Amino acid sequence: MDLHFIDIAIILTYMLGMVVVGFVVERRARGGIANYFLGGHQMPWWILSMSNAASMFDVSGTMWLVSLLYVYGLKSVFIPWLWPVFNQIFLMVYLSSWLRRSKATTGAEWITLRFGRDRGPKHHELAW
Repeated sequence: MDLHFIDIAIILTYMLGMVVVGFVVERRARGGIANYFLGGHQMPWWILSMSNAASMFDVSGTMWLVSLLYVYGLKSVFIPWLWPVFNQIFLMVYLSSWLRRSKATTGAEWITLRFGRDRGPKHHELAW
């Protein structure tokens, strides 16, 4: 493959830009988990709802996908294609203000806040 100088310059500029963005974001995220997930509470709720996917890289997203697979079978692989539209509308209109007031920063924290820690099997029920 023969790349022109302009092509190589665009690729290198893009890669350098991504490294710079990574360092800037990493520096801002050093302030704690609220800075990482919520922009240090400096952003309006509607912008945070648009970037909600960042806070769903935890067990709650995995739980949701596995439950879809259990309920709908292999055809459930198509459901996440609809999820971004529903997610943005639901979060922007309904849930974002609740999430802001709850001080939960991840889906797992929201589930714990909403349902508590006393749900599920007890330790003695976990023994095989």
